[in-house]
Amino acid sequence: MTRNGDNEFGLELMEEFLSEVEEEYIPKVGMTFETLEEAGLFYKEYAKRGGFSTKIRNTNRSKCTKEVINQLITCNREG
Repeated sequence: MTRNGDNEFGLELMEEFLSEVEEEYIPKVGMTFETLEEAGLFYKEYAKRGGFSTKIRNTNRSKCTKEVINQLITCNREG
């Protein structure tokens, strides 16, 4: 299968997956959360409904306060 074919197959799988998850649980670009815990709970619920699990791939902290600035949550099977 060609690289382009792989991408098309991946898009078909993604569309099928998204059709099984209720709209309110699908992440959208620009979403914000009040707390890190709230974001984590949202993505855990999204993953549960989609049939996969998540992991924290990267966390950025302030050099001064060590407070979390950004956190990357990914599928546990990414890559």
